[in-house]
Amino acid sequence: MTRRRRLIVQIALLGTLGVLAFPGEGSAHLGISYVSLTSTGPSPSALTIYVVHSAVRFNNTDTVTHTIAFANSSCSGDVAPNASLLCDIPEYVGDYAYTVDGTTQASVTVAPEPRVVTLRAKHHGFRPGSKVRLHGSLWASIVGGPPGTFGPRMPVRVFARPDANHPFHLIAIVHARPFKKPQSPSSAHSVWVLWVRPHAHTTYMVKANSQPKGGQFWENAQSKPFGVYVRR
Repeated sequence: MTRRRRLIVQIALLGTLGVLAFPGEGSAHLGISYVSLTSTGPSPSALTIYVVHSAVRFNNTDTVTHTIAFANSSCSGDVAPNASLLCDIPEYVGDYAYTVDGTTQASVTVAPEPRVVTLRAKHHGFRPGSKVRLHGSLWASIVGGPPGTFGPRMPVRVFARPDANHPFHLIAIVHARPFKKPQSPSSAHSVWVLWVRPHAHTTYMVKANSQPKGGQFWENAQSKPFGVYVRR
């Protein structure tokens, strides 16, 4: 079972946390980053990549063989002059250290994929006990999404507080639903809705922070607070 296949299985285990989109089995790397092995060390020695670009090719531009060894044992090998070594980097956010020739210290930092969640309502003022439709959109990178994708399915956590002197507390978990019509992968997003009945002034806020079981993949997203004021 490949690493990407294992990641899909882990996502399936989230159950009620929603269905998240990932590359299909056998899909190619969506991007490869490059490091040159030179007489003065690796260039760059500190490389930052995104989760979906989790492969690094080490090209030896020197005249002698160099040895790559990752601290987590995910990749190692000798690279002869004018040859290269392709290393798969773990598909989770983190710092992954490696050495060149057992002495030169270097690293690859994996950054999370972007994610944005919003919150709004028709207006801020309502009569006591009125039904208020809170809603918003969720955008998240869809890794390997096919053309005309419909958007991600992810849980959105809704929080509320009566005033600034109180902390936000969780009131509901809703699921963002993709639009019925296809969108381009670069703009695909989903929508979420929650009906509430505030009897006093209340401030709401939503978060999208679900992750695969194995580690962080997306940014943890949070909306701006939205105040609902009850008219007396």
